[in-house]
Amino acid sequence: MASASKQQKRATRAKAKAKQNRTQRAAAPVELDPNDDRIDFESVDLTDLFKEMIDAEKISQKAMCTAFLEHPLLALVLQQEGEETATDFIIGALIEYRQWSTETDEAGALAWIESPAFQVDYVAASEAIAAQNPQQRD
Repeated sequence: MASASKQQKRATRAKAKAKQNRTQRAAAPVELDPNDDRIDFESVDLTDLFKEMIDAEKISQKAMCTAFLEHPLLALVLQQEGEETATDFIIGALIEYRQWSTETDEAGALAWIESPAFQVDYVAASEAIAAQNPQQRD
């Protein structure tokens, strides 16, 4: 697990990126190259993912983290964008989820992600998924 300082930097970068993405989505639609088969992650609709997460959160926060981490979109982000961009996407998506599900502000959503309880549940969900899929480990 990354150091607290590195996590803070990633969270800050993801917060800025999420805000930038929301601003860009509110602007005029972007023309996509029809020959590019990559997904435009900045304009992807996360509503279905968020609905799965909120249903899982009724069970537990760990179940919500598992639903998030097992979603095929995350594997696609990692495959197409690399680890650093995927981390930014994950943090940005979690911030947006928290704002969507609880109508909290960005600072409240970030505080939730940085909370020890969330960190424990997120890591536990990640480790459980890794244990179920040992062939996918690095």
